[in-house]
Amino acid sequence: MNQQLVSFFQREVFAGRKNLHIAEVACGSGYAAHLLAQQREVALSLAADINLEDHLQADILDYRATFVLMDLFHPAARPGSMDLVWNSSSVEELERPNEAIEAMAWMAKAGGLVFVGVPNKAGPAGWLRILPSRRTRAWLGRVYDRSELRQLLTSAGLEVKQEINYLFGTFVGVLAQKRT
Repeated sequence: MNQQLVSFFQREVFAGRKNLHIAEVACGSGYAAHLLAQQREVALSLAADINLEDHLQADILDYRATFVLMDLFHPAARPGSMDLVWNSSSVEELERPNEAIEAMAWMAKAGGLVFVGVPNKAGPAGWLRILPSRRTRAWLGRVYDRSELRQLLTSAGLEVKQEINYLFGTFVGVLAQKRT
């Protein structure tokens, strides 16, 4: 999954640009931020999470990103300081996803990008929701279809630029731009 997103960002965000500042918020281990830090177009890859445990347990050798403890709802970054703010597979677990997206947009520069990836209602994650197991549904969180995800980003004042299905259609992602 991480490598598929790196390729997507190389194609849709990094092409023709350099010295990018990017932030993976609610990042868990921060492994994807580590991969992105190794891209020549990236000057700063910030991995931010409210919990350090997943990052420490991952024990990633020669970690290249900058890991910071940060509450997504109260970002510890300057407003308008990031070229790309992104998350894959956390927003679906939040009670207030719209506030999370607004905080991500707050961190993005004017003309900058926000990417959110969530479990895809039309893919395997959507099928898992119909299982009778309450535990599976709780672990999975909310599932979204494309239009619900697009609406979440546009309601934060972002303009949808690109969409992607990844991890065999398990996730749907939307890349949106902050208006200038």
